[in-house]
Amino acid sequence: MTKAAERRWLRIAGGLLERPTATCLEHAPAAYVRSFARRRPGLGVTEDRYGNLIVKFPGRGSRKAPPLVLMAHLDHPGFVVDRVQEDLAHLTFRGGVRIGHARPGSRLAFFRVGRNTPIGKGRLLTASGRGARRRGFLGAGTARITSGWAVAGGFTMWDFPGFARRGGRIVSRCLDDLLGAAAALVTLDEVHRRRPRGAHVWGYFTRAEEIGFFGALAGIRARSIPKSARVLSLETSRAFPHAPLGGGVIVRVGDARSLFEPRLMGVLHEAAAELGEEDPRFRFQRRLMDGGVCEATPYCAAGYRGGGLALPLGNYHNMKGLDGGPKGIGPEHVRIVDFLSEVRLLVRLAERSADLVRLERATEAWLAPATRRACETLEGAPLDAPREERGRARRTRRGG
Repeated sequence: MTKAAERRWLRIAGGLLERPTATCLEHAPAAYVRSFARRRPGLGVTEDRYGNLIVKFPGRGSRKAPPLVLMAHLDHPGFVVDRVQEDLAHLTFRGGVRIGHARPGSRLAFFRVGRNTPIGKGRLLTASGRGARRRGFLGAGTARITSGWAVAGGFTMWDFPGFARRGGRIVSRCLDDLLGAAAALVTLDEVHRRRPRGAHVWGYFTRAEEIGFFGALAGIRARSIPKSARVLSLETSRAFPHAPLGGGVIVRVGDARSLFEPRLMGVLHEAAAELGEEDPRFRFQRRLMDGGVCEATPYCAAGYRGGGLALPLGNYHNMKGLDGGPKGIGPEHVRIVDFLSEVRLLVRLAERSADLVRLERATEAWLAPATRRACETLEGAPLDAPREERGRARRTRRGG
């Protein structure tokens, strides 16, 4: 890939990351996805009854091939504004952030639904677990409005840039999971430019993942994705010593709840290994990322062939100090080399999407000849001892 292509990929990512979002209030990034698709003739965009967006590149001669579906969610943990009393905002939190990280004084930006820029700024006053889905997690709070205003029905995000590049990293208030959605958009842009024969690639942009995969589960009920699809969850996942920042895109074999479909993951691993031999800039890791659960798990449970890719994420859910040091709130960050490697792998897979079924079968091609050799070897060397040896053993036992 050229430097110009990499700059284009980062521009697309920055455009999406600048859109504010919260669970069930994904209006701004959803509008960006719709606009992205409509600016590219040949990409179709539809919406299911629950607000999940589907962007399709059907390609030439691809209708017989199952689609490769790149799935990412458009929400991020954040507060919803319940009511405003003078300069005090009463808030309910949606998503998973531990109370110990939500320190009083943490800076907030207030948004009105449908606006891309803040309407006000403030600071967190109190944080409690009231209404939280899990013990020890943030459920509600209050904030002091320090400039501008807040409105009931609006939402807040932690007051960090939407998109910045610092020291080889993408830094943002919200990488989980808008950067996964950006990787899907970049891949769609590349197949739209190249138009590989037979490519059949969809982007599937879900809602309300942070409160229990609501968009993904509703999409399963609505049959928004055909059962023949190969569904690939694109996530950012907390970095660990065994899955470090800068180690490359993660071929995610499973999460905290399940393991993913082995044939699809075999195709992914082989494509990544091939790219690693061709391009010294490409980096990948193959890991079980069991720090959380991703949308591939409900799809696998529903009978789909599902798998996952992930990017190692620093300050997961904006929580500083997860791995030591003072606890607090900070911007999320991902190494740029990891994001670029993810896009390269996705583009390679998208170009081969018409051949996914054949490629999956190829990952099992070793099984038949290996089985034949095993049977021939064991049939030619039976476990029973020769007849004369059996007779000798009987005589020895009687004599004993």
